[in-house]
Amino acid sequence: MPDDLTAVRAEERSLMTAVGRGDQTAYAELSVRYRPLIAHWVRRYLSDAWVVDEVTQDVLLELWTIADRFDPARAVAPWVRTITQRRAIDRLRKLCTERERDLRIGARDLDVVDHASVERAESVLDRLALRRALRVLPARQREAVVLRHLVGLSGPELGVVLGVPTGTARTRARDGVLALRRVMTAPSGTSP
Repeated sequence: MPDDLTAVRAEERSLMTAVGRGDQTAYAELSVRYRPLIAHWVRRYLSDAWVVDEVTQDVLLELWTIADRFDPARAVAPWVRTITQRRAIDRLRKLCTERERDLRIGARDLDVVDHASVERAESVLDRLALRRALRVLPARQREAVVLRHLVGLSGPELGVVLGVPTGTARTRARDGVLALRRVMTAPSGTSP
């Protein structure tokens, strides 16, 4: 078995070296071998199938363009995984930035909508109450709640952005929401 693994790794190294020399046939074989694995690694960070396909294709294209920098003394899979993780995290950050921008623009445009004066006053009071309640939360919970429920990140995306395991990120968001409910439903003048 170890001899088989050694042979496979040697074959992958020579394949990557050939890709680095511009061998299109080797690149096609490398793409067939690694596309499913790259997609699997990308799905650990991103959930949208279109985005996963797009990032997978970006990784494969990057492999074609930088294959000549591959060190044949290294294993191929960890090198490809590092490139994949970097691309996936970059895309996740870009998506978060776009969502935050869309929320800011949406909130700004929402204020322009002509509501009846009573509805507008209630909306302002609700937003003010939510802002006050968010300030009461510990910083970690507040950040998790905002990213999870206002920005709309999934659990794994939240974990990546916060730099913690997915379960920890979800727990912070859940605990934050529970604390918000207590603060928002507490009678005026009382603490949670």
